[in-house]
Amino acid sequence: MSTINLLELIPDDRIKIIGAADLQLERLPALVYPDEADAEKRAYASGVLRAPLCRPENITHRRDIARDFLASGDLLDRLEQISAGAGDYRRTWQDERRQLFADLHSDDGAPVSDIEAKFAMLKLNLRSFLQLSGRLKELIDILASSTLYAEGLLEFKETCVKLYASHAFSDVPRAARLLEADTSDYTAELLLGLNESLTVETVNLNMLYTADDNAAGADEYDSDELSAHITAEEIEPLLLAALDALNDHTVESCEALIGLFQELFTELRFYRFCLDFCRALSNAGSHYIFPQVTEAESGVTSILALRDPLEVLSGEGTAVPHNILLTPERSGIVVTGPGGVGKTALLRAVCTAQILAQCGLPVICKDASLSIRSGIFVSFTDVSDPNRDLLRRFESEAQAMAKIIDSLTPWALVALNELFETVSFADAADALYNIFSVMTQHNIAFFATTHMPRLAERFMEVDRITAMQMTAEGRLEPMQ
Repeated sequence: MSTINLLELIPDDRIKIIGAADLQLERLPALVYPDEADAEKRAYASGVLRAPLCRPENITHRRDIARDFLASGDLLDRLEQISAGAGDYRRTWQDERRQLFADLHSDDGAPVSDIEAKFAMLKLNLRSFLQLSGRLKELIDILASSTLYAEGLLEFKETCVKLYASHAFSDVPRAARLLEADTSDYTAELLLGLNESLTVETVNLNMLYTADDNAAGADEYDSDELSAHITAEEIEPLLLAALDALNDHTVESCEALIGLFQELFTELRFYRFCLDFCRALSNAGSHYIFPQVTEAESGVTSILALRDPLEVLSGEGTAVPHNILLTPERSGIVVTGPGGVGKTALLRAVCTAQILAQCGLPVICKDASLSIRSGIFVSFTDVSDPNRDLLRRFESEAQAMAKIIDSLTPWALVALNELFETVSFADAADALYNIFSVMTQHNIAFFATTHMPRLAERFMEVDRITAMQMTAEGRLEPMQ
């Protein structure tokens, strides 16, 4: 029996991120979940941010389902309620099975026949099956009655319906009747139920009853005719084999349903984080969208009025919106400006927007179209300590850059903050020129900042690079 995945994602790799600490990604979950009691939610959200997706279709699928949940009121709450506790249910069910087995094989009680023991276990499993199938039907009813716009949840509903209608779950009414059967009287209901087993030869059982318990079948195989042709010794091994097969089939069905609900609850954790993130942005008075995500080969990063979510959620900084455009023809941006105007925050915002988009999460902007990036590589120079040894700073920068170069892949995004500014202007310009040239030749986009205008001017006329300056008010303008 196939398992069901709410997202039904095509197997997807996760992109590589170097320099996540520089991006301060861990702060986002802490700002969304500030309470100490939400440590588990923060840990889960951090894991999501560390594992962006690579396939546009998977990202779009997540985005569309998230939009559904945002537009459907308490739908997520109701699905979480249905799917919660599947692991506890499995443990309780297994404990009941162990206890029944112990009771049936106890020397203190009266001896129990094999048929009675097997049928007692079957009844216990059938009760679990009926409870779980009822939960599945409730899930289907909720999805059917909700206003859904995206294909993701509609496909999931259809998959659940197919599962409910499959052989494993098509005989719910008969399973209910089997619970009422008496092992001391091999009734038509008992034999008809056993006759549904696919793993036991049912030719002999068909001699007793047809698969349809209508009046004609009852007339054709009445009890007098049975007693004339079949003895208890002949029917007992058939019953034992059929009980074993039906029991195995019922256990498999229960495990499949429990697995479905566990998987569903796990997948819903992502959407809970997504909705909580959206709620936090709305409470901060920020406008957000789910960006369009395109194939890596398009090489476009186009964002209108981008803002840094860390600044927005924390209330720190100016959070001035900026427009960003990277294309295969203009794949690099070098930004200069005085200290403290927001260059580093902008660098962080661009990378964070890419990560959020590839996780299927919203970005704080008015509009955006982002191509898939195969990796995000960041190197932020620590300029907070003016007494730091300049040689050691240069060595650490060179090591960080070497690590990035060793990991680079086409269609990656690189962010460099005030790199190589402790060496002479000529050395810094030559080193960066060589690095940027290699990147642009291999379809690697980059965003770099410098506090030295001369360094940015060095790239004004370089092919595929846009030189910009940030004003004291935090506005981003092309260099003249």
